[in-house]
Amino acid sequence: MRKRLFIPAISMWLLISATAFALPETTPCSYPALFNEVIKIVEKHFYNPAQIHREFRDIQKKYRRQLPQATTRQDFSTLVNAMLGELNASHSYYLTPDDYEYYQLGALFSKVPEIGALFQGQEVRYPTVGILAQSFEGKEHIVSVLAGSVAEKSGMLKGDQILSVNGKPYAPIASLRPFVGADVVFKIRRKERAEPLTFRMRPVLVNPKQEMLEAQKASVRIIERAGKQIGYVHLYSYAGEEYHRELHRALVWGELKKADALIIDLRYGLGGAWPYYLNIFNRDIPVLETIDRDGKRNIVDSQWRKPAVYLVNGFSRSGKELLAFGARKYHLATVIGERTAGHTLGGRLFPLSNKDLLFLAVQSCRIDGIDLEGVGVAPAIEVPFDIRFCSGNDVQLEKAVEYLTGQL
Repeated sequence: MRKRLFIPAISMWLLISATAFALPETTPCSYPALFNEVIKIVEKHFYNPAQIHREFRDIQKKYRRQLPQATTRQDFSTLVNAMLGELNASHSYYLTPDDYEYYQLGALFSKVPEIGALFQGQEVRYPTVGILAQSFEGKEHIVSVLAGSVAEKSGMLKGDQILSVNGKPYAPIASLRPFVGADVVFKIRRKERAEPLTFRMRPVLVNPKQEMLEAQKASVRIIERAGKQIGYVHLYSYAGEEYHRELHRALVWGELKKADALIIDLRYGLGGAWPYYLNIFNRDIPVLETIDRDGKRNIVDSQWRKPAVYLVNGFSRSGKELLAFGARKYHLATVIGERTAGHTLGGRLFPLSNKDLLFLAVQSCRIDGIDLEGVGVAPAIEVPFDIRFCSGNDVQLEKAVEYLTGQL
């Protein structure tokens, strides 16, 4: 079973079929018929046919016996995801309109005609306050607060436990969907066994791609330490050229240009990066100097030539793992944190008759001849981090700052 984050990673090799992508409306269906539909897609398209031939007949029989107990859409989703989990393959899961991923994929591929038509030609948007959460032993904790988001402005911090939203258990979409433009009340526990805190926020409808791009821009800052300036930026998504262009702009023209060293945070969020993004560390590119008629000189350097760190953890996935791999192998940046997810298969999105989605691994991938699926990338400097009740403190980020300060 995949680790559930409310904003997951997406393979950089994501393929699109003729995809029907629906707004969150229930479409009547027969769960046995829908189960057969899923089975046929898996048998025909899963990247490892030998594994399907060897294992999948018994796996599907096991879950077919449980099918009568699936009486709701959520029951069915849970059952299918458990079945897919037995394939031990990344980028293979079932999505409903109550999953953030449902909208993430829709936004990424909204220009595909079949998807655009199902959204009636309108922009794909979802309700959000800008938090990423993870379940720890059945308890939801915030693992990242998007920079510039409603949640950040309200004072919520990573590590906070979400106790309830408007008195009910937290669900990423269902808790917010009815309250866009109205206040919702989050009950939060910041310290273990401490009294709950109350946060009143107003969810907004945003395009997921734009939300992460704006958060990336807002995350840029300079950390002062021992007389040095450490630049920081969080790439919540790398699933699109616009994210790398914005990073490059910040390095060449923006606030990060004056930094003495750089931290690029690849934790959580979407993958999607291409290996050539590592070219920002290529020192074999000349520096341009411009001189105007008054003798004013300006240096234009398109490359990052100073010390740099990639921050990673178990939710740095797909294309972000390729960057971590390349940075380590070719000594381009120091990788700090925890081993990456090992989720590097190529996924394809399949529409289902009830307007849910099946995301399925359809190809494997190797980088420099190495398969990272199920293995991931180990950091050069390992820093374990139990984020629960950390009150916004980030030991991995602090280690990166300490390391770079020492390098300088």
